[in-house]
Amino acid sequence: MGRYEKVFFCGVSNSDDLKVVLNYDIGGVLLYPSVFEDPSEFAEIMCNLEGKKLLVSTDHEGGQLEILPFIPQSPGNLLFGQTNPDFVFKYCNLSGKFMKELGINMIFAPVLDLKFPETNPVIGYRSYGSDPKKVSEFGLSAINGYKAAGLLSCAKHFPGHGRTRQDSHQEIAVVDIDREELDKDLYPFRIAVQNGVDSIMMAHVIYSKIDEKPASISRRFIDSMLRNELQYDGLIISDAVEMKSLSRHYSPEDILVDFFSSRGDMLIISRPRTLRIYVEMLHKLIKNGKLEKTFLAESMQRIEKISPAIEDSYGFIRHAIEEAVEFHIEQLRSEQAVLVLPDLTFYSEADVSERYLEFFKKQAKRFLKAKIIPFSGINSVSGNVLIIDLLIDASDKEIVAHRKLSENFETVHIITRNPFLKTYFCDRNYIVTYSLSPIVMGYVFKKISRFLKGGV
Repeated sequence: MGRYEKVFFCGVSNSDDLKVVLNYDIGGVLLYPSVFEDPSEFAEIMCNLEGKKLLVSTDHEGGQLEILPFIPQSPGNLLFGQTNPDFVFKYCNLSGKFMKELGINMIFAPVLDLKFPETNPVIGYRSYGSDPKKVSEFGLSAINGYKAAGLLSCAKHFPGHGRTRQDSHQEIAVVDIDREELDKDLYPFRIAVQNGVDSIMMAHVIYSKIDEKPASISRRFIDSMLRNELQYDGLIISDAVEMKSLSRHYSPEDILVDFFSSRGDMLIISRPRTLRIYVEMLHKLIKNGKLEKTFLAESMQRIEKISPAIEDSYGFIRHAIEEAVEFHIEQLRSEQAVLVLPDLTFYSEADVSERYLEFFKKQAKRFLKAKIIPFSGINSVSGNVLIIDLLIDASDKEIVAHRKLSENFETVHIITRNPFLKTYFCDRNYIVTYSLSPIVMGYVFKKISRFLKGGV
């Protein structure tokens, strides 16, 4: 039954999350903003995804919701909606190319929700505007821009989130309009369907005059309206199941049965710990006959049809680092790590490494729970600690002082931009990084943490 786990899309915030998620045969991974805060984490994640056949997505819509810090900023959809659709095509093509080259193959965009006076800030300037025809035109330009970049798109949030006064992340969202009025909100989605949009995301919004259930688990909205009336045979995805508009009122069993019985395809799970709950419940429902395999088989076909294999990605950087960095370390026994930074280092005008030091501190604290001190503060250290000695440059006199560290403490010398220094530490624990970049130092600190735990 493990093959049915592909009906889940799971969010990851770091490489540890990904390791948990990849224990399951899921169909999609959603990269959260924290993944991109540390380049060493992002490189590790993309390296671990290589060769997998699954969807890798972000919510980088541009403007109000931007996830990847290295993609040039967008002014947002609402501003674009006052201009020419060509601008939207160009931005989505540009951002799509960035993502595609990094190994990301899907984007949870564009937003096709209409803008109203009562629209909750959760939609804000993510909407292209109030005119259904203009929104459809700009939305189609976005879809085509992503497609030209080689990225799968996802129109959201069907049948529309623009009329809600509530944020469905935080509370139940209810809209009290009839079907005739709803047709305005449906128009951009209808045009997207007619033009072959790859996937559609359902809204956790209750349209009370049509169904008492949220659209995301409603047979009337998914099967009757989207599948039959709009004749959509693409991938239908839920919004995140942990959002309070859904999770406070429906159990995992209710959500699984209602969503898949309505012919939805993939549920987004925000956290790995929630994924375990849903996977176990899915297997239980299949075993007990409460969830028909026929519906799941249809979903599996759609998922497998659309999912590309991840080949070229930013993971190549991780391969380069693993090939180059030298570890000369025996078993480490200390429990507490102390990162020792140089008191003074010269940086030329052609060197931005000085600004990395603060980032190193964060990495060392995160991966090693390390205390941070300057070299001049070494006399304040005592006890069974591991000294992680960061060497950038060193005079003959300084080399002697650095070598003495291992006479009093278990020490690992990290030799960075001057690899010739390793000749002075061949009889010590040392690492040669050939770099001062955080993408390398994060890798090194994590590797040291594994040595401390008895691994390699």
